[in-house]
Amino acid sequence: MAETHTEVADHGQGGLPQFDATTFESQIVWLFLSFIVLFVIVSRMALPRVTKVLEEREERIATDLDAAERLRKEAEDVRDAYEVSVAEARKKAQETILAAKESIQADIAKAQAELDATLGVKAAEAEARIEKARADALADIDKVAGEVAAEMVSKLAGVEVDTKDTTKAAKAALSDVKGA
Repeated sequence: MAETHTEVADHGQGGLPQFDATTFESQIVWLFLSFIVLFVIVSRMALPRVTKVLEEREERIATDLDAAERLRKEAEDVRDAYEVSVAEARKKAQETILAAKESIQADIAKAQAELDATLGVKAAEAEARIEKARADALADIDKVAGEVAAEMVSKLAGVEVDTKDTTKAAKAALSDVKGA
């Protein structure tokens, strides 16, 4: 039983092998050796691959930025060209509208002049017809007045009067009225 107890005591006294002071030197040597081997592997194999991927990514980003800048400039050029064409279209539209207005105003003025001329001719013709009708009415008024007077005398006085005499008297009376 004593042996069992010493074995347990030896076992319990050791603890974790990393903290055993007798093995520190060998652990440090193995740490440096594994670090150097790992450093060589990483620096020779993994690091160049990572560097290559980063360089490719940087080139791709630079290429994309250049393409984006080029496309932005093209878009600005297209926008500028669009604005110029819109301005030209507006100017042409305004010129067309102005020309159409002038043409319409000229047509209206021409139609107005033609209408004025037509109305002037019709008014002159109407005045001539009115004047003729008036002249005809005045020419016949003497005769009509004479006939009416002869008829009135015959009905009122019962005397037959010659129409020529009454017409002369009506003419004389109308001349006095016209003269006054």
